[in-house]
Amino acid sequence: MMGRIGREDRETFADLVVNIVSRDERKITKALLRLTVCEEDPDIDALEKNVSEFIDLHFNRPLKELDLGKLLHQLLDLVAKHRLSVPPDLFLMIKALSTVEGLGRLLNPDLDVAEQAAPFVKRIQMDRLNPKRIAGDFFDSGTELLNLIKEIPGEVRKILKQAREGKIKIEFEHRGLEPMLSTFDRVSNRIVFAIVLASLIIGSSLIVLSGLPPKWHEIPIIGLAGFTVAGIMGFWLLITILKSGKM
Repeated sequence: MMGRIGREDRETFADLVVNIVSRDERKITKALLRLTVCEEDPDIDALEKNVSEFIDLHFNRPLKELDLGKLLHQLLDLVAKHRLSVPPDLFLMIKALSTVEGLGRLLNPDLDVAEQAAPFVKRIQMDRLNPKRIAGDFFDSGTELLNLIKEIPGEVRKILKQAREGKIKIEFEHRGLEPMLSTFDRVSNRIVFAIVLASLIIGSSLIVLSGLPPKWHEIPIIGLAGFTVAGIMGFWLLITILKSGKM
């Protein structure tokens, strides 16, 4: 098995190791986010809190006693809980690092992996300040910017052509309106319920006043039944309002 790590990932991984040694949870979180891939935006505050707890849990002993490979594996397991995935090549590198560290400790139980890795990490970080590297980055950025400027007129023409042909569709979606719509539905249902209740009371009153048979103790049974139903509906509406806590 083999993999290849790009320059950007190498530098970010070096930052991760340095930040782990310095116990800087904020920078550790940023490095992890640059090294991993996510389908949805993670909760950065929750991730940083978990990283801080992880550091407090494992860094209560000297650096030379830490199993850096195992530590990185556990840190990536923590990241996976936040739905972040690690590229295969990076995972393979961490696995290889863990294997090399285990072999080194077998040959020398006093091996301090952090101390052995320090010169390589420092070299990777110092390479960023190399004048040739900086000049090359500026040149690459300038070339990309020039290519982008050249492509803009063609892309604008494509957009205008699609607009003329009616192929451009603009989707507009409201977000955060669900609670308000739910409240409107509830209010409208109560209003309709109250109107039906009022109509039932008025209709029952007219039937009672008209003396329409059949009667019970000189009271029209239909009107009496209407009052009964109206009373039940009224108490039901009142109980529903009281349960919601909003009068």
